[in-house]
Amino acid sequence: MKSVVIYGSDFENIKQVHEFLAGELDFPDYYGANLDALYDVLTERDQPVSIEIHMEDIENPDLLQALEKMTDVIADATAENEAIELTVVEV
Repeated sequence: MKSVVIYGSDFENIKQVHEFLAGELDFPDYYGANLDALYDVLTERDQPVSIEIHMEDIENPDLLQALEKMTDVIADATAENEAIELTVVEV
């Protein structure tokens, strides 16, 4: 199983998080780097993946809000695709 750990405090903006995920999970070139596209590629995924998101120590409130929305989308994808596991570590 592929594991991806996202430390939100390591990123300046949500675009960087999308780019990180796309690289770590080998998303297709046409990945649109938005929440709808994220949901689509995760629900279509047939290889198991564990995604762990650390929400602590994020100083940028816009990034925190965007990462919370991303977490919600990934959680929705886990409900549709048993190959996806999500763990969220909060403050």
